Amino acid sequence: MKSSRLVFLFILLLPFLSVTLITHSEFSVGTFFAYNQTVIMLLPNGTTTTLHEVILQKVDKIFSNGTMEINVTVYNVAEKYYLPPTISLNNISFPINFYYIPPSLLGEQCIHRGGAPLRFINYSNGIYLYNDNYTLEGVKIVFNMWVNKDGIAVKVQTLQIGVNKVLVSNATAILWKTNYYNTSVTPPTFKGYTEAKVVTMNINDLPIVTAEKLMKYIIITGVLAIVLILLFRK
Repeated sequence: MKSSRLVFLFILLLPFLSVTLITHSEFSVGTFFAYNQTVIMLLPNGTTTTLHEVILQKVDKIFSNGTMEINVTVYNVAEKYYLPPTISLNNISFPINFYYIPPSLLGEQCIHRGGAPLRFINYSNGIYLYNDNYTLEGVKIVFNMWVNKDGIAVKVQTLQIGVNKVLVSNATAILWKTNYYNTSVTPPTFKGYTEAKVVTMNINDLPIVTAEKLMKYIIITGVLAIVLILLFRK
């Protein structure tokens, strides 16, 4: 990656959130989920560009108090760089920084993931579709998550719609690999990838968000980052 390319990573404040739901969990240290994500973006000049990413989510540590440390890293496949990992603490029974819903809650009309409501849309061929809509700085965010019977999202889609009601970006992530069902499955490796250069921003200038938004913000951050790369490209 050329040194002249800059990636701005938005640092989010994540207040600790206690979740009291108790349910059986199959998560252990080393559990991972790898998603292939394609982001199609409308640039300010009216052209479109496509970004191919891998989102790697994994459990780094599990603590005796029922929490676990989750590491989320986004890899840009074409440019061979990765954004600095995002580390967060989650309740092991309902890790809201995974694309996950406890199976015992599937089919409920509204599920609150730490405060953000996911609304049940439909059930088809063993897959539950949940949706969330909200507005960030005048941009409408539409979040869809297709979940299997085990609570694992097999597809996630985030749409950003601008103030002029034009689709700005479509980020679609498809589950690629996981060792959730078979511990012999190994995570993907990214040899030759380098960590993207980060320019620190004043956190006071950014909206303070709660932890349940983190996974959706990772996608938004990736979109913003690639736009800035293109803007700063020589």
